[in-house]
Amino acid sequence: MFQNLRKICSKYPITASYIAVAVGLFLAVQVYRIKQGTPADSVFDTALWKLGAVQPLVFVYDHPLIKEDDFPTGGPFDLWAGEWWRILVSGFHHGDLLHLLMNCIAIGYLGRLIEPRMRSWLYAAFLILATFISLLPEYYFDHYPVGLSGGAFAMFGLLMMFRKIDPDLAEEFTEREITWGLGWLILCFVFTYLGILHIANAAHVSGFLYGLLAGAVLINRSRYAGLLRVSFVFAQLLLIPCTYLICHPVWNGKYYWYLARHEDDLTQRIEYLRKGMELAPGEPKIGAELALSLYRTEGEPFRSWEIILQLLKQNRSYDKGVEIARLIWKQFGSEQQKTKALEVVADVFGDESDAWFERLQLDQATIAQAEVPLPEVVDAPGSDLLFRKQTEPQTIRPRDLTAPPVDPRSPQSAAEGVSL
Repeated sequence: MFQNLRKICSKYPITASYIAVAVGLFLAVQVYRIKQGTPADSVFDTALWKLGAVQPLVFVYDHPLIKEDDFPTGGPFDLWAGEWWRILVSGFHHGDLLHLLMNCIAIGYLGRLIEPRMRSWLYAAFLILATFISLLPEYYFDHYPVGLSGGAFAMFGLLMMFRKIDPDLAEEFTEREITWGLGWLILCFVFTYLGILHIANAAHVSGFLYGLLAGAVLINRSRYAGLLRVSFVFAQLLLIPCTYLICHPVWNGKYYWYLARHEDDLTQRIEYLRKGMELAPGEPKIGAELALSLYRTEGEPFRSWEIILQLLKQNRSYDKGVEIARLIWKQFGSEQQKTKALEVVADVFGDESDAWFERLQLDQATIAQAEVPLPEVVDAPGSDLLFRKQTEPQTIRPRDLTAPPVDPRSPQSAAEGVSL
């Protein structure tokens, strides 16, 4: 058996090496898990990270009011620090043994058809580029995949082109194999849609298209063949800006939170947090840190007060936000400041202000003296039908200090045990 395996590896060294790296990393992950003495998922994720994969690690700010595991603000911080090579390494990692076996079988079958028909250096370059390129689209969707399936689909697309000019290959790689491959590509979308498996479909499609394009360029025999090949080679330079954008995702609010976390200048940190909150208003830690950062710079912390209240309106079960709000409230020393702060509460929470006065444990004497006006409840004919969805939670639990009435439009508003 081992002699046959050695013979196969010597005949297809590039394909064998491609598979061997994946198998080696998988075994290394298992060894790490055994040494830790537990098969927990967190240990598995840690092993992937230590062995070079991209992992959406969770960090919390060291302020005592927001140092907890709930509502984590995380992201691929290693990528944001410039470790772009982790994208390629992630391709060689696999989620479990079945995932590894399926990819290795597919690559072994496809590789033995491709390797004899390509120069070794060109075939190796194709596999590396296909693995890297196929994973890039996933990161634009904030997905963090592992596996060589994108590379396998690139090999599949390449063979579809090669068989057009190679009759011997067409006899072995028939229409039946093509139907099976395309059927599996579509079936993966179905599995993902139904929630059966979370599959990196963007990696599959991008790998497949890359293989088709590479094959179309390599089999071209027109007078423009040389120009097409040179253009295709230089097109790989687009990987540089694409990779740069993944490492600097200016559209991602969490990225600005990451920049703020590593920024010493308080003014610049506040600007980063403002941008982060603008892009990701549902991330409570971004708003919490912005409120605390402003709180440190303000004599009268009304901006930080309004920000933390807006944050609580969107994240109603975020208890640490309540603690921060109480901290800021203590800085309103005069009755005039407290009255103004109460008006902000009424403006932000409207008809729910009474419940929030109690939950925030604000000064009841000040509330009574302030006579804060609350928005009037519409009581016109038929208004019970128009506003029923908004008012029913208030009538059921008007004084629920743990989680004020749930806003069905906000997915962050559900407290534990509440169904939206």
